[in-house]
Amino acid sequence: MKKSAIIMVAAILIGGLAACATSRLSSGNMNYYRGQNVPPEYFKVASYTATEIRFEIKINFSQDRLYHLVLDGNTPLAEDWVLMVTGRDQSYSAVLKAKPGVEFVPGKEYRLCIGEKNPEEVNVYSNNYKCLAEYAFTLK
Repeated sequence: MKKSAIIMVAAILIGGLAACATSRLSSGNMNYYRGQNVPPEYFKVASYTATEIRFEIKINFSQDRLYHLVLDGNTPLAEDWVLMVTGRDQSYSAVLKAKPGVEFVPGKEYRLCIGEKNPEEVNVYSNNYKCLAEYAFTLK
């Protein structure tokens, strides 16, 4: 009887810990903070629609791919891995598609955050996500 009570208590504790970990992963309360200060001349919104934005970025990162996010405050509206294929002028394009149900609005300020990892991977151990480069922009 005592042994089964101990096993039941252990199972409840393990279940509780798993529930906490799962709720933390899905909470979406990441703090995306600025890394290196990059002048706005290195970024350009080349084109956009209500559901897609194409950026031209003139930064020569050492990584071969980075995670790009379009944020409204600390809420990701679009995100994806982007391969760092640069041309002769050392710029690359990043096309980010809005999440389902999201539309980009002209006149609203957004942020482009470029990081090394997927935020879900970082959220396992921290609520802070460092942007290697960040660009605040308003769609015209």
